[in-house]
Amino acid sequence: MKRVIVFGGGFAGLSAAVYLSENNFEVTLLEASPKLGGRAYSLLNDSQNDIYDNGQHILMGCYEETIAFLNKINSIDKLDIQESLSIPFVKRGGSIHKLDSKKYSYPLNLLHGFINYKALSLKERLKVADFFLDMLFCYSCDLKDKTVSEWLKCKKQSDNSIKAFWEILVVGALNTTIDNASAEIFEEVLERIFLTGSKSASILLPKVGLTQLYVEDSVQFIADRNAKINLSEKVIQIVTEGNTVTSIITDRNTYNDFDYVVAAIPALAFEKIKIISNQKFEFPDLQYSPIVNVHLWLKENPFIEQFYGLIDSKIHWVFNNGKHISLTTSAADILAKMENEKIVDEFSSELEKYFPIFHKEIIIDSKVVKEKRATFVPDVVSNQLRKNFILSFENLFFAGDWINTGLPSTIESAVLSGRLAASNVITSLK
Repeated sequence: MKRVIVFGGGFAGLSAAVYLSENNFEVTLLEASPKLGGRAYSLLNDSQNDIYDNGQHILMGCYEETIAFLNKINSIDKLDIQESLSIPFVKRGGSIHKLDSKKYSYPLNLLHGFINYKALSLKERLKVADFFLDMLFCYSCDLKDKTVSEWLKCKKQSDNSIKAFWEILVVGALNTTIDNASAEIFEEVLERIFLTGSKSASILLPKVGLTQLYVEDSVQFIADRNAKINLSEKVIQIVTEGNTVTSIITDRNTYNDFDYVVAAIPALAFEKIKIISNQKFEFPDLQYSPIVNVHLWLKENPFIEQFYGLIDSKIHWVFNNGKHISLTTSAADILAKMENEKIVDEFSSELEKYFPIFHKEIIIDSKVVKEKRATFVPDVVSNQLRKNFILSFENLFFAGDWINTGLPSTIESAVLSGRLAASNVITSLK
């Protein structure tokens, strides 16, 4: 039986470990922290006896790799899956405008949804529909080296449609602004969501915390196949000879008896690892963007919908988790530098402006989670850097949302990268 060391215990590392252990590899999974989950994990609010996530994640029906992975580890039932796309968008003052595709069959359902999205004028709705029809029939601008902002101008999208629709999509999916985001990456996202079938655009929300959703069942899956999991063990050195990795040295052990290595950590994390090699290791010099999540526990929960998108607000999404609500802001560079108490106060005031049913007095507890390097910025530069990243080692493969999956820094990209790394290991034996 061939032996594989996987280091990094987030979605990418767990995905690689699951697929490798399923194919009769002896897997040792190393994780530097005392927990698995990487940048997607759950926490316990002891005073409220309630689980909350470090960051709320929206999955979508087009997340084929993630869905397959969750099916494999028998965790798919822990997702609440929409039948079709339905998003309530809220304007200041409390008016709700639904983007709803429940009527008709694909693709008329999506076209009907956009035509009836009354946060935009009829002319603006027709322009958005025309945008997607152009994509469907391949009438597009040249997107190489273009930003999303430049693409939208090319397609004559109005300032209001950008505010009330496009910015919400871009910031939510790419965690950066339309002026920074790569149009090439965004096109791939739009095609997967809107142009690959009705189910692709549906929203999938976890019914449990992220740790329960995928970490626990992944651990059980690979443990049943005799994998070893070592927590609080950090890789500090990689030793190579020619095109082969010969040693993995951690702060606790030295590993020499292995056939393959899967490195499933962020590109930035390699700066802390000493690499002894004749080859020059040049990892993509990516820029990173923060996400801020505010969790509020309420005396009584007045919210009805599972989630809301806020138009032209410092809060991008509100998620209704029953005992608490979670407020998410992407590309949160300014917020990430603010004191937690001030963030809670500002977000509470903002909620009052959008929801007449909400008042600050019903808040009984709060938690603020700042992921300062939540995702890399998928701009034009990073897109090229990822494409150019190639290292030729016979037994070393990389996984992580940052490798060239063609996707932005998402759960789907991470899971896909882990499966691809495992496939490369398997293929190398043939």
